[in-house]
Amino acid sequence: MDEHEVGDEEFLDIAKDPARARALRKSLQRLADSKDETLREMAREVLAGRVGLRQAMRTGAYREALQDRARTGMRAYEQMSAEERSAAEAQGLRQLDEYQQEIDREQAERQEERGRGKRGTSAPHQARGWQL
Repeated sequence: MDEHEVGDEEFLDIAKDPARARALRKSLQRLADSKDETLREMAREVLAGRVGLRQAMRTGAYREALQDRARTGMRAYEQMSAEERSAAEAQGLRQLDEYQQEIDREQAERQEERGRGKRGTSAPHQARGWQL
């Protein structure tokens, strides 16, 4: 997408933790490239911040398209063997763990950058030799 996208924090109230918020945002990014025109539009609107996810879910066409996709996913899940379900759950948990590690690295990098900025530069408001 060429336009500005909302960040993970936009989905924290729904997802309840940073890794799940990232997973939700990434799912919306995948939907933004979907062949389904309605889901593609909805995801792009949410990611651009023009509509909130809850508001999108109250929009009939978006809600129906997501319900159809969810039903398809549930049918596929129900057809899986117990082993396949277990493997899919484990993969999902690994993915959440990877997202959390990614988030932790990003936060550490931001902390490091802020620390370098404070030590490595002079304050822009210093007098630099002149007086009032």
